[in-house]
Amino acid sequence: MTDCCAPNGLDAVFDESIAQGDLRRYRQRGPDANTRHIVRALAEQGLAEASVLEIGGGVGALHLELLKAGAECATAIELSPAYLAAGQALAAQLGFSGAVQHRLMNFAERAAEVAPADIVVMNRVVCCYPDMPALVRPAAERARNLLALAFPRDVWWLRLGARAQHLWASLTGGAFRFFVHPAASILALARQAGLTPIFERRSIPWHIVVFRRRADSALLARDG
Repeated sequence: MTDCCAPNGLDAVFDESIAQGDLRRYRQRGPDANTRHIVRALAEQGLAEASVLEIGGGVGALHLELLKAGAECATAIELSPAYLAAGQALAAQLGFSGAVQHRLMNFAERAAEVAPADIVVMNRVVCCYPDMPALVRPAAERARNLLALAFPRDVWWLRLGARAQHLWASLTGGAFRFFVHPAASILALARQAGLTPIFERRSIPWHIVVFRRRADSALLARDG
């Protein structure tokens, strides 16, 4: 079962040309800076035999880098058919076809169908989804051990840029909107799910946070 259309125009924005461009960049240059920082932070916590759930992973650079670094298996969830196909091709090229399950679905609407994983990651995904809690809350609940998020910094100039993009999209009939959700709200949802920040890094546009599950909240993320 797949979703017939993606919210926020995501399947149209992240089309074949975008997916193929990302695929070429990864093949030529390797992972981008966000991916490298996230992989390094997670690797410091231990990746041996870990399962990974990546939501909105594009061509799959992040979960593939985690597999290279020692994780055992990954589930990649995508809204874009073009990204799904590109991710499958890249996993096959790198020899990870058997280690990655690719699913085309809206995680925010169908999270109950997704099993927990040791590590859950969302790299530059929260900014593309209008209903932030519907995306972040189930992702946090499904992280047995670690959750990694990269989202736009909650600063005035990025909020202004988002408003300008919304206006331009309205004038031109575009479906896609870019969101700068409040960082405090994102962090609060993770904490409510029993997670504690253990790593933070800010670049000019991005805020990266890695969380670890508290021992007293382990039941929240168990299988079932």
